[in-house]
Amino acid sequence: MKEAGYVYILTNPSFKEDWVKIGKSSRPVDIRSKELDNTAVPLPFEIYATLKTTKYNQVERQLHRMIDRLTNLRIRQNREFFNVAPDQALELLKDCAMTLDDAEIEEYENNLPMDFDTNKVKSADKANKAVMSDTTQLQLQFWNEFVRNASLHIEFSKLFNLRKPLPQHWYDLAVGTSVCHVCLTVSRQKRKLTAGIYISDNIQFYNRLVGYQTEIEQEFGVNLELSGGEKAKRIFMSKSFDIDKNEDWTLAFEWLYDQSIKLREIVNKYGK
Repeated sequence: MKEAGYVYILTNPSFKEDWVKIGKSSRPVDIRSKELDNTAVPLPFEIYATLKTTKYNQVERQLHRMIDRLTNLRIRQNREFFNVAPDQALELLKDCAMTLDDAEIEEYENNLPMDFDTNKVKSADKANKAVMSDTTQLQLQFWNEFVRNASLHIEFSKLFNLRKPLPQHWYDLAVGTSVCHVCLTVSRQKRKLTAGIYISDNIQFYNRLVGYQTEIEQEFGVNLELSGGEKAKRIFMSKSFDIDKNEDWTLAFEWLYDQSIKLREIVNKYGK
């Protein structure tokens, strides 16, 4: 069986804000990023996100082609540096992951996977692979149960077409427009669920919804939170939840189903 490798997105404090390095490695990315310290870049690279798959060679080529097709974003044609915001590069990486059966995406903060308990690991070098495997397996089990139980929620199952879950902390739902989609997340580290509208690159659409924030909160009985970078934006609701407590999963699913319906209605009513 072919060994899995990684496609990575790296940032660097010496780069412009919207520059990234996108490459591949057959070894853990924390090792590769340290090797790159020997290059001409003055400061150490920081891991922004990784995708683990046996098809990492193809994914890297596909991702480079996707960015090249957007416009002339490659800083030099024979190099892996791109003039694209990290969050936008991550969105494209997620699009690639949707086509794979074995994709595992990790997002990083301070060079640590965001779902790691930073009290238990002191560095990416010492990150326990068993913990990461346990987390991703638990996420996959959670989303599989979410999909299986969806048929019990008649309104939700009529509105959304469900795809095969992947072992990652998010699950996306189409809402009939290319401008945005519903993004559901579960965080083991933060013990939190979120349900939100993910807008990859449309500031006008985002501002329109934010302009109706008070009306939306009053009509739908929700508290909206806002987050995002220069391009990708998210408007979402959150709820405390411990994924390790299996007995609470049914209530979590019900909350996600209900919020997804509300988010679709918000897009249809206030996004036009």
